[in-house]
Amino acid sequence: MRKFQLINKFSGYITKPDATNADESILVSGSQNVLINDGEKVESRDGFTLDGSAGTANPIVSEYDWKTAKGGEKNLRSYDDELEFRYTNSAGTVSWEKLLDGWAANTKFQFAPWYSSTEAEEILLAVANNSNIYDWSGGITTFASATAATLTKEGTGTWGSEGFYTAGTRQVRIKDSGGTWRTFDYTGGEGTVTLTGVTPDPTTFTFVAGAVCVQAIRTNTNQPASGLTNDFIAVLNNQVYIGQDNRNLVYVSSNTSFTSYTFSSPRVPGEGANLTLDAPLIGFKSLRDAMIMFCGQDKAYKTQFSLQSTDTSFIEDLRIVPLKIGAKQGAKSQDLIESLGDSLVYVSNEPALRILGDVSDSGIPILRNLSDPIKPDFDAANFSNAHLKFHKNRVYLAIPSDAKVLILQIAESSQGEKRTFWQAPQLLSIRQLADIGGNLYGHSSINSESYKLFDGTDDNGNPIRHIAKFSYRNFGDRSNLKNFSEFYSEFYSTLNAEVILTLDYDYQGASGSQEFTIKGTDEGIVFAPAINSSLGINPLGVSPLGADESADNLVKIHHIATMRPTDFHEFQVTYELYTDDAKMELLAFGPAARLARVKPFAIKR
Repeated sequence: MRKFQLINKFSGYITKPDATNADESILVSGSQNVLINDGEKVESRDGFTLDGSAGTANPIVSEYDWKTAKGGEKNLRSYDDELEFRYTNSAGTVSWEKLLDGWAANTKFQFAPWYSSTEAEEILLAVANNSNIYDWSGGITTFASATAATLTKEGTGTWGSEGFYTAGTRQVRIKDSGGTWRTFDYTGGEGTVTLTGVTPDPTTFTFVAGAVCVQAIRTNTNQPASGLTNDFIAVLNNQVYIGQDNRNLVYVSSNTSFTSYTFSSPRVPGEGANLTLDAPLIGFKSLRDAMIMFCGQDKAYKTQFSLQSTDTSFIEDLRIVPLKIGAKQGAKSQDLIESLGDSLVYVSNEPALRILGDVSDSGIPILRNLSDPIKPDFDAANFSNAHLKFHKNRVYLAIPSDAKVLILQIAESSQGEKRTFWQAPQLLSIRQLADIGGNLYGHSSINSESYKLFDGTDDNGNPIRHIAKFSYRNFGDRSNLKNFSEFYSEFYSTLNAEVILTLDYDYQGASGSQEFTIKGTDEGIVFAPAINSSLGINPLGVSPLGADESADNLVKIHHIATMRPTDFHEFQVTYELYTDDAKMELLAFGPAARLARVKPFAIKR
């Protein structure tokens, strides 16, 4: 019986150390579209499916997933001059509907939820690279009927309970039978199913029952002041922070009005403020009780509130404290700053993925570099229009210019011990990442389409090329020659899978390469339960008729490739799967290696 030297634990993806000098369980450069899953197997990643209809040749440039205070969810995306919301009808069909168009081409939006005491509910604020602040209640419902001055919705819930405004200027937009959106003012009826004071007369248009109705966006002009270009927005303690990407000034609103930025001297708690930075603002995000603001290439600040009492009242000092970060350790863009528990994670100008932890009053942050294991990948990346997203113990970094998504995995043991490792790059043309219904979605960097990621076995009808390329193995002996005549592979796969095993002897196959095709249709290597799916064996509806080759029903493969021995110093293993609608999960592999009978005379001089 031969003794195989197997690898059955996989440590992640690393490119900083030389591939011939890395741990032998590591995936290295050349790997793509594979993941180390929770079962500690290297699996071919699932594909993606279209969310809504196919789009036009315009990329999605911004998105927002509003998890409302009421427990609901509203999803937005923008492209070209369109701002759209995601809608699911009663039949479960998804569409992306027009919230408002006519924006400047490829407008980049930023959003932040804010509590309105007037409406007694949370509303969504937005800025769009102009001098306005926009607000939206998120109200969405369906049309039932109309009279000359009323609009009645379907269902028993009131317009107000569906999130429509009850005060101020109020408008509702309805999609007519021809697909054109019509806008109507209303003055009352929000506490019922029928809006009143509706103008113009809705009966002059044709609406079908079930037509989509949505609250119109409101525009607040020249806020915080005229002549500004509002690029960034964030909320902390119900105070709105507004910034512009080429200015050093940040405006802070009062905690009762997002259009009030005035303050007394001395300043009263809850009033607005102006904060002056030492370089133009890059972006900001809240961290615990402070707003962290990045500016220039290597500057960062935190807000600091100080409450003092006088004989008759309280005054509040709001100042900014510089954080002690190094050269080029500031954030590259607003879209590359993300919350991660009690920390912020961001892409710096070095470039690196850094995590900013506890920030003490001294301004010395806990700052760690998370991307060092794949430093060559970061150095080579083009981070233009890139987007960072944390979702279910993974930090996702979409790099649209390179058509890649990088993934930092955060794993936690049952004892609470945490470790991080990088997954292999995923080849995906994604510009914006989204969390919709608890699942990860991607908005295209090529056209106005959105996709549910890690869903199905192909990329919207296109096959996926999965490659798992491992570091070189030398069995702890770099100088002497080794060889083997048998190589063992063990994995799960669908029956239709054809897995290509490549063995490269010495650096980049300098001493030769061998390729083997391992087929799931080879009955001699397939180990699966003996399930009889013939008609009459099982009750109808329990088991499918015939063989089940779906990706969720994998068979076990044990395979030993045989070959004439080739002497080598080191060798590299690659597994590739490029079969339509197929899946594999790699468990273990390795040769029955031994020292060669010849000594390495060829390299002696």
